[in-house]
Amino acid sequence: MIDERLKRMARTIVDYSLKIKPGEKVLIDSTKNCTDMLKYMIKLLDARGAIPLVCLEENDIKSILIKHGSKEQFEIMRDSKAALLNKVDVYINMMDSDNCFDMSGVPADKRALYQKYYFKPINFEIIVPKLRWITVDYPSFTSAQQFGMSTEAYEDMFFKAVNTNYEKLYEKMVPLKRILDKGKHVQIEAEGTKLDFDVTKCKSAICSGTINLPDGEIFIAPDLTSMNGYVRFNIPTRYQGSRFENVYLEFKNGKVINASANTNERLLLQILDSNEGNRFVGEFAIGTNPNIKKPTSNILFDEKILGSFHLALGNSHDLSDNGNRASIHWDMVKMFTPEYGGGEIKIDDESIMKDGKFVGHELKEIEDVGENEYGK
Repeated sequence: MIDERLKRMARTIVDYSLKIKPGEKVLIDSTKNCTDMLKYMIKLLDARGAIPLVCLEENDIKSILIKHGSKEQFEIMRDSKAALLNKVDVYINMMDSDNCFDMSGVPADKRALYQKYYFKPINFEIIVPKLRWITVDYPSFTSAQQFGMSTEAYEDMFFKAVNTNYEKLYEKMVPLKRILDKGKHVQIEAEGTKLDFDVTKCKSAICSGTINLPDGEIFIAPDLTSMNGYVRFNIPTRYQGSRFENVYLEFKNGKVINASANTNERLLLQILDSNEGNRFVGEFAIGTNPNIKKPTSNILFDEKILGSFHLALGNSHDLSDNGNRASIHWDMVKMFTPEYGGGEIKIDDESIMKDGKFVGHELKEIEDVGENEYGK
């Protein structure tokens, strides 16, 4: 029997996040681990008068395909997926695998081919700019194991984050959006970090349950060649099936000129070198979800933590677009709370966040947003 909290989550996706209408065609990319949710989603979409479609993709199979792949293979895969995507209105990405590191053994040259001939055109040229879409996490037993938590503790953490009151969160984030949209220059200082960059050419975008679940961030694209300084990310990041710890990036005129990591440094450099745009930042964002308390190395959670900021190397989002076109969109997170050494974000020399807390009455109201009643 499906967990009632999953049903509530499904209704939030269908009715709030995506606002599915009768007759719309909805493609769900998922895995066998999400079976309970998939079955309920199919029934729910049908009840709304929509047309559900499902593609199952398992990471262990996918990794072998890419290891033995070629340009021709990836182009065939791309054309096949594009043909399907061009017939749908909505895309849902809900993935969970038995091993989050299944992709770690893929050679860099094969990874680069896959990114160039499949991932980039499918995600950055079709899904993101042309469809209503959402990326959804799933509370599986394997995820609980990966994060070193009991199943009960993990599920409690997961559903509290996912069931944030996103309508209220949006309302409380509007003053922060006004500050970013009016602002011209950003300064960030923390242990191992001193960055400054401009935000004069793009407007910010509020993420409150319509792009990710869990959600809760506000992002803006920096002026492409304006970022200078350095940052050391104090939260491990997983990307393309590998774990990177203590990533350090140094910027000059927007471009990463030096990079290092305590783990997988060689792979980090290979990814940066695989495309010119990969060394530029497509997104600066501030986490705003007060119901996510600690990092888990799951980017859908970590980038939303209240008291953090993140940069995304690579492709810029169409909602705040600085023109960077790359083969990756790689979010890396820095925590600002006292246990992580503190830090401060300033917009035009005015502090908006210090030691993980917002500054000023209006912004501090973000910290009081609780769980929602939507979808009950």
